[in-house]
Amino acid sequence: MKIDKRNELKVTMILMVIVMTFVVTFVNVSINYGYDSSFFYRWMKSWGLAFIVALPVVMLIMPRLKKLVARFVEP
Repeated sequence: MKIDKRNELKVTMILMVIVMTFVVTFVNVSINYGYDSSFFYRWMKSWGLAFIVALPVVMLIMPRLKKLVARFVEP
C-alpha cells in the first residue's frame, strides 16, 4: 500500500504521536506505579488519554512549526 504524497505529513505525524505517547506513558507509569498487576491497564489508559490529547495538538502545531523552521533553512 502506498501513501499519497499529500498525506505523507499527516501519516508521519500520526505515527510519531503513537510512538512518542507509547514510550512516554510507559516510562511515566513505570516510574509512578511500578510493575504491579494493574500495570498494563494503567499504561493503556494513560496512553489512550495521551494519544487523544497529543494528536490534535501535533496536527495543529506541526505545520506551523515546519513553516517557521523553513524560514531559517538555507535553500
